[in-house]
Amino acid sequence: MNLSDIWDWTFMWQMFRNFSASGSPFVMIVVAVALCGMLLGFLVDLFMKRKRS
Repeated sequence: MNLSDIWDWTFMWQMFRNFSASGSPFVMIVVAVALCGMLLGFLVDLFMKRKRS
């Protein structure tokens, strides 16, 4: 069975690229905020452990 007759893969890849290009800035903002939060939490934890000892 030849699936290229049923599905238009070129069109699907173009739509995927379009959706990923339009959604990627919002995803990057969320990832940047999460990474900053993790870094800040790590630094606070490190500071608190150093202050205790």
